[in-house]
Amino acid sequence: MTVSNLIRDLREARSMTRPQLAARSSIARAHLWAVETGKFTPGLATLEKIASGLGVGLIRLITKSDSVLLEDPFVKSVTEFLPRLSVQHRLFILKTLQAAPKKFPRFPR
Repeated sequence: MTVSNLIRDLREARSMTRPQLAARSSIARAHLWAVETGKFTPGLATLEKIASGLGVGLIRLITKSDSVLLEDPFVKSVTEFLPRLSVQHRLFILKTLQAAPKKFPRFPR
C-alpha cells in the first residue's frame, strides 16, 4: 500500500473529508489532494502534519502495515468483546470481514 493510499484510507476510516483533514493538518486542500492521488510525494514535514491531523504517529505512515481495518470506529467498538468469542466465531467474523468490499459506494446525502 502506498503512503497516498494509506493516508486516504485512514482519513476515510475516520469519516473525515479531505478539507477537514487539510484544516487539521494545516496544509492546503490542493496539496493534500496531490498527496492522496499520488501526484506529489510528500516530504517528512508534510507527513508529520498529516499524521498529526489523523491523530496517528508518523511511524504509522512510514512503516508497512495493512491494519487500516483496525482504525474503523465499529471495529474499535467491538474489540473488547472478541476475547469472549469462541475460535469458531472469531474465524467466522474474520472470513466475513475479508469477504466485505474494500470500498463502499458513496451515496448522495
